Amino acid sequence: MAEHTRLSSVKEALEDIGAAGEAARMQLHLLSMQARQRTGELETSLDNLERKLDRGIEQAVQTASVKTKQLTKTLQEFLGVPFGQAPEAAASVRAIMTEGLRCCRPEDTLNYAAQIMWDSDCGAVGVTNPEGRLCGIITDRDICMAGYLRGQPLANVRVQDVMTREVHTCSERDSIERAATLMGNAEVRRLPVTDQEGRAVGIVSLADIARNAGILGERTAESLTFRLLRAISKRRAEPVKSTSKAAE
Repeated sequence: MAEHTRLSSVKEALEDIGAAGEAARMQLHLLSMQARQRTGELETSLDNLERKLDRGIEQAVQTASVKTKQLTKTLQEFLGVPFGQAPEAAASVRAIMTEGLRCCRPEDTLNYAAQIMWDSDCGAVGVTNPEGRLCGIITDRDICMAGYLRGQPLANVRVQDVMTREVHTCSERDSIERAATLMGNAEVRRLPVTDQEGRAVGIVSLADIARNAGILGERTAESLTFRLLRAISKRRAEPVKSTSKAAE
């Protein structure tokens, strides 16, 4: 009888354990379903948040782009640069150069070159070859010194005998900083501007840089002007002796 009672108790205990296990499995199943549901809800929330962030970023970029264009337009109008033109153009040689360069030929006389300078109110004339390419430059100082040192009428001296053959040039797309550096290195106050074919399209000078402080900025213009003046104001090592009768 006691043995039967013990077996019955063990059986009941096993049944209780089985029931508890089944309940636990059911609970785990429910928890798993809830977890999957919450995971789906979380993924949906994350997707919604990501879409909102994307829309916000896109709107911010569009707003920033509009404000940047407005600021660029205002700045270019202030600098006198047409809207739509590259901002770099405000600091390019084209922005300050004198368009067009009066030219003569190597076989012309100094008298003719001087006449061009007088009529055009300029201090330098380009010299071009038969193809129209720049092959030299002659200045008012070159003419004056040639007349003094040679002791001959200007009509008797050819441009090719006096002109500077090693011409330093720049492109109208070059920066003003580069043009100033070229002028400083060559110790000249004028720099012809040429196109890709080597034909003169203008000239930029020390005076052009000084006059255009509004484009360059006061400090930049002052700095470039000072550097150029210092570079081109070097004294000649030894004076050239004159051969004219006036010097005797």
